[in-house]
Amino acid sequence: MSIKLKKPDRDGAVISHDSRGLLRIFLEQRESGLFILLIVMVILMSLARPGTFFTSENLFNILRQVSLVTIIAVGQTLVITSAGIDLSVGFSLGLASIILSYCLEAGVNTGVAIALGIGISVVLGLFNGLVVTKIGLPPFIVTIGTSYIARGISFVITTGFPIKVTDPFILGLGMGGIGKIPFMTIIMVVIVAIGIYILNNTSFGMRTKAIGGNEMATRLSGVNVDRQKITIFMLCGLFCGIAGVMMAGRLSAGNPNAGVNYDVDSIAATIVGGTSMAGGEGTIIGTLLGSLLLGVIKNGLVLLNVNMYWQTIVSGAIIITVCTVDKLTRGRKA
Repeated sequence: MSIKLKKPDRDGAVISHDSRGLLRIFLEQRESGLFILLIVMVILMSLARPGTFFTSENLFNILRQVSLVTIIAVGQTLVITSAGIDLSVGFSLGLASIILSYCLEAGVNTGVAIALGIGISVVLGLFNGLVVTKIGLPPFIVTIGTSYIARGISFVITTGFPIKVTDPFILGLGMGGIGKIPFMTIIMVVIVAIGIYILNNTSFGMRTKAIGGNEMATRLSGVNVDRQKITIFMLCGLFCGIAGVMMAGRLSAGNPNAGVNYDVDSIAATIVGGTSMAGGEGTIIGTLLGSLLLGVIKNGLVLLNVNMYWQTIVSGAIIITVCTVDKLTRGRKA
């Protein structure tokens, strides 16, 4: 039996769509295949580890684990959609947590410490944007340099040792929640929603896609491309700073090594989610699904007691496979 829905067309006539038509529309969406793959992986992991994987405790643990990567990946999605890349996100996050922890230890007010922690990541984003646009260096080179600078500053401040965090508000952000729902996950959902709105429903999002699709044509159409790119890098820095504050709460410390691999993980979630490395196409929902998929796989491999070195190999193979399938599928549709 099919359910029929009716809606008026532009002339007022009524058009019917049955449930099979809605299913076809769903399957034609870029994110639908990733969503189905995520469900399949959840089912497989549940069968492989019955009574262990599919529990509320473990599922919320996965959400907590993917929250920071997803928040950073939202900013990374904006950057990559504009045909750029940010390899400094991990150590931008790390430096934000260090600045926050250092300020709290020095007796600075919690609100001011949070603002300074987030602010340093925004400044790093501003620096990236200015060098990319005003000097003309490739984002790949600039952000690698910025990552070294951020990591170096972190080690100068800490001399290589973590700075303990005891502030109850920061600890609550990292480890607390409403019932079983972690605050980190709630913040992640809010930022994902903001990212979806920005990219899909604002002129800022349209300009971001336009720059990634054809920068010269966008420039000729009157868009201030330099200002747009700088703002995109600053937004990415903002999300890194927010993640850094939560990271300090989660670890109960500002750790100079906290940001390792977050650059790779955020790019992987973004690309697996369907954002084009060539720019011009981006999807925040896809990024969320990509992050969840990778999180489910990593969690499942841990529960299956797979050696951590093999976990890395499997994760890399899955990333390549998913991206290959997505590319082939898009090629057929075109």
